Amino acid sequence: STGGVVPLWEETERRMQAWWEGEAVREGVHVEDDNADADANANDADADHTAPIVIATGFVATSSEGVPTTLKRSGSDYSATIFAKVTHASRVTMWKNTDGVYTADPRRVPEAFSISSLKYDEAMELAYFGAQVLHPLAMVPCIDSNIPVYVRNIFNPAFEGTVIQGRCASLSEVNKDGKVVNWRSKRGVIPIKGITSVDRVSLLTLEGASVIGGAEVAERFMGSMADAGINVLMVTQASSESSITVVVPEDQGKKALGALRSTFELELSRSNVNAISLTDTPMSIVAIVGEGMVGAMT
Repeated sequence: STGGVVPLWEETERRMQAWWEGEAVREGVHVEDDNADADANANDADADHTAPIVIATGFVATSSEGVPTTLKRSGSDYSATIFAKVTHASRVTMWKNTDGVYTADPRRVPEAFSISSLKYDEAMELAYFGAQVLHPLAMVPCIDSNIPVYVRNIFNPAFEGTVIQGRCASLSEVNKDGKVVNWRSKRGVIPIKGITSVDRVSLLTLEGASVIGGAEVAERFMGSMADAGINVLMVTQASSESSITVVVPEDQGKKALGALRSTFELELSRSNVNAISLTDTPMSIVAIVGEGMVGAMT
């Protein structure tokens, strides 16, 4: 996961500009124009000058102190969109081994097909809940400038693939417009873009903590997960505030259980917390994603 990796945009842009004006000129990547009238002639066509092709490594980076580091899993995709934001690119193309982003995992659903277009939010949701084509954070640098991200197949370059651009309407915006879509009445129009899943997860539940107070329980619960380095995938809390359940990766389940029991050790001994349990049955998260579901009648 690239989670927790936040680019220092101003510093990154400063270093990029310094490289472009220094080393890039010395290495012949481009020729520095010393002509005082360069700006005035910027629109003149010059067949002898073409945009340079710059090949950069992805995945690797440095910290603010100059220490070498990485952008973690899918860091190469993240690198591409970071460069796109810094250089004000008009588009980003991710060359993969599939025909774009699919409606479902084609290894499990043979009838799955490539989605022609997605919003940033839809793509991030699909990626977060198991779609392996992109990492959700790879979209983030492109959102502010609305830079389109194309996902195409390196082995099938003639196929257009998937284009990702634009934000989904928020629930408040849908409510403000007062539009409720009865999608069943329109043949061929459905609100769902894709279905994806996260396998091998466990449910960790704390029960009967209403005596302590919901806000305090939630704060301590999530704090214990953060301190133990647990990747919390989902959270749900009972309306009575007496129980909280989180979804965690199966291989982190026992560690999460130990951390939570340690945090609420005193409350367990005094029966202020009824129980803390971890499921031992194999489970998965199934997510249905699509902007059209906001305000849609089923």
